[in-house]
Amino acid sequence: MNKNTSAIFPLAVAWKSLFRPNMCCSCCGVTQQKVWVFGFGTLFAVSGLLAIICWPGFIDTQIVKALPLTPTSKTFEKWEELPIPVYVYMYLWNWTNAADVQAFGVKPSFKQLGPYVYREDRKKVDLEWHANGTVTFNPRRTWFWEEELSGGKQTDLITAPHLPSLAAANQMRNSNAFLKFMFNQALNTNGGHLFVTYTAAEWLFDSFYDEFLHYAKNNPLAPEVESDHFAWFLNRNGSKDFEGTFTVHTGVGDIKEMGEIKFWKGQNHTGWYEGECGRLNGSTTDLFVPDEPKEKALTIFIPDTCRIINLEFTGETETIQGITGWKYEITPNTFDNGQINGNAKCWCPVDRQPDNCPATGATDLAPCAEGLPMYLSADHFMYADESYASTINGYKPDYDRNNFYIIMERKLGVPLKVNANVMVTLLIEADDVIDILKDLPSFYAPLFTTASRAEIDKALASELKLALNLPAIGRYTGVGLLVLGCILIAVGFLLTIKRKWYGQAESDRLALKDNEETPNEAKIEVNKVDRN
Repeated sequence: MNKNTSAIFPLAVAWKSLFRPNMCCSCCGVTQQKVWVFGFGTLFAVSGLLAIICWPGFIDTQIVKALPLTPTSKTFEKWEELPIPVYVYMYLWNWTNAADVQAFGVKPSFKQLGPYVYREDRKKVDLEWHANGTVTFNPRRTWFWEEELSGGKQTDLITAPHLPSLAAANQMRNSNAFLKFMFNQALNTNGGHLFVTYTAAEWLFDSFYDEFLHYAKNNPLAPEVESDHFAWFLNRNGSKDFEGTFTVHTGVGDIKEMGEIKFWKGQNHTGWYEGECGRLNGSTTDLFVPDEPKEKALTIFIPDTCRIINLEFTGETETIQGITGWKYEITPNTFDNGQINGNAKCWCPVDRQPDNCPATGATDLAPCAEGLPMYLSADHFMYADESYASTINGYKPDYDRNNFYIIMERKLGVPLKVNANVMVTLLIEADDVIDILKDLPSFYAPLFTTASRAEIDKALASELKLALNLPAIGRYTGVGLLVLGCILIAVGFLLTIKRKWYGQAESDRLALKDNEETPNEAKIEVNKVDRN
């Protein structure tokens, strides 16, 4: 053996001895091995049992404690500024035979154009926290044009009813003959029209100069007019004041109040509809009460709709990003006025009760629209009485396209998918004195449809899945520990019964030898005594 080999050989022997079988047991006696095996087995089994019994409830409690809205909570980060994109699909209705309707009184025809899609960024500003577990804020929404998602161009020309003229005409409808005559003259000479044509962008946000509004703005006898420009969403883009101030419950002190609206513009009742129909409750759609029964309807309040909307439980589920949620949607009862459900009678404006209430399927917005005969309904008058849709050509209701629904993960109260789809229409009626209304048929002219759509993204879904799976993870870990503990204990009993512990044979041999030597020693002592 050379010098190098002699140096390596002891290292090889040491390496082999370090990893030889049963090394860990060779340093322990049989009793020590039993202590380790039965000790660890009992520890694992007890730990597993505790995890199975206690972990799900414990982790649920910790999650619920973390949910309330506070300046430092994770909920606040996602509530203050929505982390997922919201897209607003806006549809405009082109009045294709407006000139013929005005000239010959033919049945109006409209065609829905779009969608004109805008990305909506939401942020709560001017936050004020209160000691009673509520927070006050102003919602600010900013819209950005999304060319690739849109089905139309901002330069599309849209012919639609001229709302300023029709609003003024409606206010004068029941005036005496002289006042109506004077109004008609002013309307005809200062830009009054039954319909006008502008681009989609001008109708939505950009606005257009309106001659009649300019006249009214500078006429001391006319009601106050803020601007001589018109758009459906004039001065709303980026405004923090338009929707008004909300006060909602944070869930601190009572998790079952989380997200519930307490005040809007300092009031707990809109004043537009009587009783429960005007009472503010439900959610602003950003925060919902967690762990509610799945059968309970979702109640939301959107200022633009002037009312709360109840979305009913359908019993259907949908899986979004690997998370299963329940579906809640509008039904024929949603826009009822007492014809289907007597409790919905309060949606009929007081001045139209009891015998002049709108047919079921649309809410009269006159109380919150300064008396204008505007109506809120599902798109294309889905679920509405046929007396609405039959007044024009162009309404084609389709459940899949026109539905208003939310897919909700109920345990944590997180919306997975939202499609808030509503249509606003204007009732246009003939008048014998006002020229732009002479000889017209009565009809419900569609003004616009909006559909706010959002879906949970992959990053937020991953956080949600972890929170939802933590109880199961703990439970399955507990099962694993319990099984491992039981296996260790069973192996320990088997080794004990079979006397197969490491070193057991040697221990038994020594014990047997000791037993054999002890009698021999006793005989020798006895012989010594006898000889003596």
